[in-house]
Amino acid sequence: MRRLVEHEAGTSLIEVLVVCVLMIVVLGATLGAFNVFERNTSTNQRQNDAQDRARAASDELARELRNLASPTNELPQAVNRAEPADLIFLYVGGKKPGSSANDRNTRRVRYCYDSAGKKLHRQMQSWGSAAAPAMPSGTECPGSGWDAQRTVAEDVVNGTRAIFDYDATDLTSITNITSTLFVDVNGNKPPGETTIQTADFLRNQNRKPSASFSADVASDQVLLNGSASEDPEGRALDFYWYDTAATGNECGTLPPEVPASGCIGNGIIFNYAPGEGDHTVFLVVRDPAGLTSQAPNKTVCTGSGC
Repeated sequence: MRRLVEHEAGTSLIEVLVVCVLMIVVLGATLGAFNVFERNTSTNQRQNDAQDRARAASDELARELRNLASPTNELPQAVNRAEPADLIFLYVGGKKPGSSANDRNTRRVRYCYDSAGKKLHRQMQSWGSAAAPAMPSGTECPGSGWDAQRTVAEDVVNGTRAIFDYDATDLTSITNITSTLFVDVNGNKPPGETTIQTADFLRNQNRKPSASFSADVASDQVLLNGSASEDPEGRALDFYWYDTAATGNECGTLPPEVPASGCIGNGIIFNYAPGEGDHTVFLVVRDPAGLTSQAPNKTVCTGSGC
């Protein structure tokens, strides 16, 4: 009996404790990896959601820019403010109320960036009167004086980087607007920021014509040819010729958009006989909406003294 007791096999307390410690280490490592995986999944999901909201905001902005509504037909007056982080423009709204005197159903919309809150806001001004009310003048984002507002994108980390880029500084010359949103829900940690960019062509924005001409001298006459002038929309242009030394008006009744003083003739081609000496001439073209463009001056010399 004593011999059997001495040779009986078993597990000591130390061995049990070692197994427990190893199990805790393995379980802890497993739980740690699972926690990291869960945290990364949550962050990626939030990043995806922020991207979707930013993309939806860009799509909404693009639709509204394609429906620009100038107060006057064919005049480029639809963009009211064009700043790197603040864009205001007019567009055609949705369903028109039956009692509204706003024939065009025009609305004014603003997209502005709150860098402190990392949010892009959309504000709207609507009216039922025939004449449009004054635009709210404040520059805060979001600002007061607007009828409705909502946040369209969050976790926008542009900071000092421009939200909106324009192809011109003059409001009436803008025909392309590019919006760029940098989205990041996790600061400087992975995943990195995402870029959402949309470029919009303002198809309802009438553009100014481009004036260009040649001046060919033959003896005491100058053949002025404005056929190199262009209209971006391909419409017919009116041509008005000027001599800087002239003070009268030989062109008859002129539209208010072009100067009367110094007008010497009109038409795409004009044969000018100014007399001997140097003469500085230029061309002004006008499109059907009244937009004008002036070509650079040209100096010509006529007569035997040239």
